Amino acid sequence: MKTTTLLGLALVALVANPITNVDAAPLPAHSPLPWWSPANRIVGVWEFQVQTFNCTTGVPGVAFRASTVFNVGGTLEDTNNRPPSIRGPAFGVWTYDPRAREYVTSSRLFRYNPDGSSPGVNLVERTLKLSRDGNSATSRIKVSILGPNEQLLATDCATQDGVRSL
Repeated sequence: MKTTTLLGLALVALVANPITNVDAAPLPAHSPLPWWSPANRIVGVWEFQVQTFNCTTGVPGVAFRASTVFNVGGTLEDTNNRPPSIRGPAFGVWTYDPRAREYVTSSRLFRYNPDGSSPGVNLVERTLKLSRDGNSATSRIKVSILGPNEQLLATDCATQDGVRSL
């Protein structure tokens, strides 16, 4: 009986004093997109097959697998199956160009020497296009290999094809 009375009183209190200022939690200030934006179709975990090549000659380089997590609001994390002793994870941002229907990403990762010292960072810039169903993607990639003082040492290129995995 006490439970029924308390529930009844709570219901009467809500009806008598309706909550009038209920708002969804705002997105963080750095978030360029609302969570419901069509650009957020990319959000999720993706697996890619990457093929590097010399930007000037087109000669193929190393091939490897990579994973990228695209987060709501335009951030990303990336790693791959290359030895963790030579590179760290990549952290970056993404934007969507609705006119071109392409995503543009920019991320950075630390490189490591065999002795554990860091000779610099890689700046990875990617243009990505989703398939119509949103479950596969292709990309063009430019990697700027930067030295310890952020000076440009070399540029590498790559393509990648991937699928949504989660």
